[in-house]
Amino acid sequence: MRIAEHHSVPPLGVLDIGSNTVRLVLFRKQSIDLEPRWSNWREVFNMREPCRLGHGLAATGEMQAANLAHACRAIRDFRRALAKEAPNAYIDVLATAAVRDARNADRLINLIARAFGAPPRVLTGEEEAYYATLGVQFGAPQASGLFADLGGGSLELSRGEDSSMTSLPLGVLRLLEQSGGKHQRARKLIRESLKRVDFLHECEDETLHLVGGSWRAMATLHRLIQREPLPQLIEGYGLKGRKARRFAAQIIREKPDRMRPYIRRPDRADTLPYAALVLRRLIRQSKVSHVRFSQYGIREGLLVDWVRQERFNVTHDDRQFTLNLDEPPGTR
Repeated sequence: MRIAEHHSVPPLGVLDIGSNTVRLVLFRKQSIDLEPRWSNWREVFNMREPCRLGHGLAATGEMQAANLAHACRAIRDFRRALAKEAPNAYIDVLATAAVRDARNADRLINLIARAFGAPPRVLTGEEEAYYATLGVQFGAPQASGLFADLGGGSLELSRGEDSSMTSLPLGVLRLLEQSGGKHQRARKLIRESLKRVDFLHECEDETLHLVGGSWRAMATLHRLIQREPLPQLIEGYGLKGRKARRFAAQIIREKPDRMRPYIRRPDRADTLPYAALVLRRLIRQSKVSHVRFSQYGIREGLLVDWVRQERFNVTHDDRQFTLNLDEPPGTR
């Protein structure tokens, strides 16, 4: 039997404080007869704001004041949206590389604590890799090979949820700044970091699963160039490894302003060449034979973990935030 929506089960939500974007996603249970069990859940709400919290962090060790203020406004807007759309939602607030690395992260952490009743969960790099791997498996349960999640501040690599994983300081915003916009300098940074990842040599002739908005933008561009139909979701789009490397080289040579009109998120155009530089080196060093683009990532990985543990059925849990609907003091 299929049921349109289970209102007796609260929505599951993720507020993801990333180095490039801040995003709120809600999932609702809509079926009971699908396997694996997390397939019964569907995304029903998605808000995104490109706050670029990781911009300038590599040089100063702090999030820039304007970007921090932008994120605070976005979080307050998201909280209001939650109060309207799903006040009973089980919400996990996650923060990744920018909050993990910034000396001035306290302002953001304190705002979240006031708005949601608890501070965010600041993920380690290995936790990011783990949830990103589960996110790929949300869309492709039998996926295996090398999993790579590229964000603004870091790159997470994994061989599977029960296998080797690591986090590297190779996010696209970080690379843009540390290289001073020089591709040759970025290549050296990427090469030096990746050569320390021992498990890459195990991946020859396997599939590289790509997670993250920059790589989704690359897949969209490739489909446009090939004059292929452009779906709403890029999930499962694949290329042979050599073809992906050649396409990445095209992106590296192209001017961002020429790419901007052709990608859904124009704010990614400036960092897209750095995503392409990482991809080329990853393919070369790992010798994977195939590249697969995933629509899903950390947020869906968290959903998989939730459903496995049935955490949303626990009535008292330190991650089940109660919305504070009063305006947080000092944030107007």
